[in-house]
Amino acid sequence: MSIQDKYDFIIIGAGCAGLSLAYRLIDKKFKVCILESSSDIYKKNKLWSFWDIYKTPFNHLIQKKWNYLLIKNCSDTVKINCNNYKYQSINSHDFNNYILKKIKKNKNINIEYSSKVEKISQRNKIVYVKTDKKELKCNHVFDSRPENKKIYMTQQFFGAYIRSDNEIFDDNYPILMEFSNTKNNFHFMYFLPFSKKTALIESTYFSSNKESKNLDENYINKYMENNYKNEGFVIEKKEFGMIPMDVNINGESYNYITKIGSNSGVTRASTGYTFINIQKQCDGLIKKILKNDKNIRTRKNFHSLLLRKMDSVYLNIVKDDPAYMKSALIKLFKTKHHNAQIRFLSDIPSILDIIKIIFYLPKKKFLLYAIGIKEKND
Repeated sequence: MSIQDKYDFIIIGAGCAGLSLAYRLIDKKFKVCILESSSDIYKKNKLWSFWDIYKTPFNHLIQKKWNYLLIKNCSDTVKINCNNYKYQSINSHDFNNYILKKIKKNKNINIEYSSKVEKISQRNKIVYVKTDKKELKCNHVFDSRPENKKIYMTQQFFGAYIRSDNEIFDDNYPILMEFSNTKNNFHFMYFLPFSKKTALIESTYFSSNKESKNLDENYINKYMENNYKNEGFVIEKKEFGMIPMDVNINGESYNYITKIGSNSGVTRASTGYTFINIQKQCDGLIKKILKNDKNIRTRKNFHSLLLRKMDSVYLNIVKDDPAYMKSALIKLFKTKHHNAQIRFLSDIPSILDIIKIIFYLPKKKFLLYAIGIKEKND
């Protein structure tokens, strides 16, 4: 097996994290190789949504912005004011196209598809990356691959991009969570109207078990029939997947391997939001790289101890008493402290924001869980 030219950096994975870091290395003095196990990164369509709380190089790719979000539970509806922090979405195809076109115009980065990494080792300060095709060498590896270990909970979803014959959607009011009327599952619908004729409708679980019920095209059709009876529509494309929700995923790395993306714990365990945190992580890494910092590892824990503790309590209650948590979230967002709540969900809360969250959450069950006492019924 021949060894190819040496690279400064090898990035494993051409997903959001890998391409985000590669974009920041375009036109720099470093020679970079991206190894992607798939033959086509466009096979899966993804939509990344987040609040406008952090400037990224990809703001011009925003597909849609909203000033309000709705949360629904049975007869309760809460409107979240997002005027200060717009809720917005980027499509992965637009993201991929933009970065790959930039990479093709430059000579310092190349991508090798259908390259499965089998082994990473270091000898005499040189890192060797063995794939199923060849062996490469570099100074440092950035690894975005998920680890094969049990995750406490996952966000499991199936979504369909709908195009209607008529103007049936109110594109001013996306629905962040529309909870289903079940006590034993934390299940909800996620609805993003891009125009009066187009929308993403997604069926979602937060669950520690592998879910299958209601995660298919039939359930989307039923939702459309119940809410937009007799309106003609087509499903133009679908998206599905699982997002890790676990406070114990961390970025502990070797001296020559840096974890990036969800693999490093940037995903917020309580929400699944990842995109902005990946951008923060990559901005931090590129600063270290350009300063020739020898320690270019990420922090072991991306999120603070307090946020991880609060997320752990939240996930435990979601698992044990999903009906209670649905009601608790409605009560929280009814308090109208939406700026504080958005900052909390987006990982930039002040101490005052955290105090507000704690103060307005139902006290007893959260306190009991925080000290390790679990009671399903209050």
